[in-house]
Amino acid sequence: MTDNIKSSPTAPSRSTSTTSSSTTSSSAAPVALPSDEALELLLSPDGYYTYLSIPKPDPSSSLTNPYLDAAAASGSSSTPENSIIDLDQVKKNYRRLSLKHHPDRRGGNEETFRALNRAKIVLSSPKLRREYDLIGLDLEDDAEDHHDDHHSSSENASSDASKTETHDDKEHTNNNNNQNKTETVMSHLASATLAAVLQMVVRTALMGVVSVLLSRYTILTIVTLGMLVFLSTRIYSALNVAAKGANVKLNLLSLKDVGVPLLIAVGVFSMFRGRRFVMENDSSGGEDNVVVGDGTTTVQETIYHSWTWTFWFGETLVMTLFLANSFEKRSPALLALFTTISGIFALWLRGQFWRYATLLGFQGVIALLVVLAFPIMEMILEQIVEEKMKKVGEKIRAHDARLRELQRKRNVAAAAASLD
Repeated sequence: MTDNIKSSPTAPSRSTSTTSSSTTSSSAAPVALPSDEALELLLSPDGYYTYLSIPKPDPSSSLTNPYLDAAAASGSSSTPENSIIDLDQVKKNYRRLSLKHHPDRRGGNEETFRALNRAKIVLSSPKLRREYDLIGLDLEDDAEDHHDDHHSSSENASSDASKTETHDDKEHTNNNNNQNKTETVMSHLASATLAAVLQMVVRTALMGVVSVLLSRYTILTIVTLGMLVFLSTRIYSALNVAAKGANVKLNLLSLKDVGVPLLIAVGVFSMFRGRRFVMENDSSGGEDNVVVGDGTTTVQETIYHSWTWTFWFGETLVMTLFLANSFEKRSPALLALFTTISGIFALWLRGQFWRYATLLGFQGVIALLVVLAFPIMEMILEQIVEEKMKKVGEKIRAHDARLRELQRKRNVAAAAASLD
């Protein structure tokens, strides 16, 4: 690769240097070019490898699984990171070239030095290097983010080797920390989906407590109704104080939050009352004869309905309000949808514990599937995108090689014309 750069110091052939770098087993010492030519080379396809004289890994080994790369970077994998690229050689060649392009040195240039420092960061990072190998270009615009790092790197470039080594290790560690903070679109989608499922689990569990426990016993129902009425009065007091501070009057629309606890109280009472309807006793049963002393006493047993339409109305009302409170905007169409869904589920649940437990178990399975399925989907999508980007990179490299070949022919023709 050194011979290639020396033979054409003004415009090195990118295709020749790439081929030689991929077939060379050990990297040679880099040759420093003038700042303008060095910047042009660094910004060309695979220019980071070419100018730092680092052999480019085989594409099949560089396009690895991102999760394996993260494991290798954290040290949990048995495959060493240096098996793909020599990080020590990257740092060594970077130091040599940084002495040439340091802005404070003669012939140095700040933009070239910044691009050189970026090349060292990309080649030292498994994740960034894998992305760079896809198309041969660095598409991330983080000059502002790394401005301080470049500044400190320039100071260390003129210091002794031990200080530079300490700075490089610290910079590499900071870069890995920045990579761990990177989140993909799929991870955001997975987090949002999992949060929605968990919220649904919590609301289902709360609905089960109200339906199975609180509305079954008189004392619990009275306590629940009292707490809901107290909550409604507190909300009204807070809204009234806020309205007086803003010098506005309360209207029905602003009092909707006051009515929600009261409507929930109506639903709880309806469920409680729905369990208190007495079944009519037939002539064949419902009475027990108990012998007391010398006489016989007839004891009539009271039997209540296990489920009534009054209970269904209360359960539907409470479930609808729980769903509506999950959204800030409550349009009539959305409320109608929630009412329909709640009515259907209330017909099946009927305040029975085992049915609520079944529904909670089903929601738990959905949460588990979200946790397991989204990483697999993310892995598959990343592989598809990488294959597409790899094809784009091959086209970019071929186009760059054609342009350089045309430029070389023009230079040769111009030199021949000047001799004539």
